[in-house]
Amino acid sequence: MAQHDYEILNQPFPSYRNDHNNSLEAIVTKNSGATSPLTPYAYQWWYDTSTDILKIRNADNDAWINFASFDQTNDNFSLTVQDLTVNGQGSIPSGTKMLFQQTTAPTGWTKDTTHNNKALRVVTGTAGTGGTNSFTNAFNSDKTVSGTTGGTGVTITGSTGSHTLTESQIPAHDHLTIKNVGVTSNGFSPMATDKHVASSNNGGLGSSDYILQQTDSTPDRGLTSETGGSSGHSHTSGTLAGSSHTHSFSDTFNLNVQYVDLIIAEKD
Repeated sequence: MAQHDYEILNQPFPSYRNDHNNSLEAIVTKNSGATSPLTPYAYQWWYDTSTDILKIRNADNDAWINFASFDQTNDNFSLTVQDLTVNGQGSIPSGTKMLFQQTTAPTGWTKDTTHNNKALRVVTGTAGTGGTNSFTNAFNSDKTVSGTTGGTGVTITGSTGSHTLTESQIPAHDHLTIKNVGVTSNGFSPMATDKHVASSNNGGLGSSDYILQQTDSTPDRGLTSETGGSSGHSHTSGTLAGSSHTHSFSDTFNLNVQYVDLIIAEKD
């Protein structure tokens, strides 16, 4: 650390050499010191060891402009642009708010703690805030959706398809034919050998048993001619109506969305 007024007076050689060496040391160390040089010059560099900020004297020689902040422990630096103005371009005005992916605000910025646990929304109009649910409550917790649909009635009309009954679907029944020749007692002559007996117990014609018999080459019994149309038919149904009813539903889901935490910091 060295500072000098950069005025070298007439003096004996040993003193001159010492004074001259001190001025050179001040130059190479950027006039470093805990306080500003006693004799400042316009555009002069000064490394403030109390704040580790490198400063430059302004053109009017009445103020210092911060140029860069140095972290001597970790051997890095950051430019201090808040005091620079180049035709209004390249400077960050005081009060400007920006996002940072870090826990603490950088040098020259102040962390804004107004907003917490909120999502970001991009708009084309006026910037504002809104909503009631926090980010965690909206996305990272179980949610149950349930409800009941509106009531509705159902009416169904129409007829069944056509269907032709098969022989197996017709109830079992008999038809008898009678040839009126050679009648004797109890219906027919008992001369024949080919007989069919029917009585009132199995669908007979009367209270007495009767006999069909063959008396010549033409049989006394046989089947009637076929009867019925053998056509298909349909059955018309009545109106089927369901009463108004509702459906309930319920389901649980979790939008465990990934996220990155950011902070808002305001330019000092």
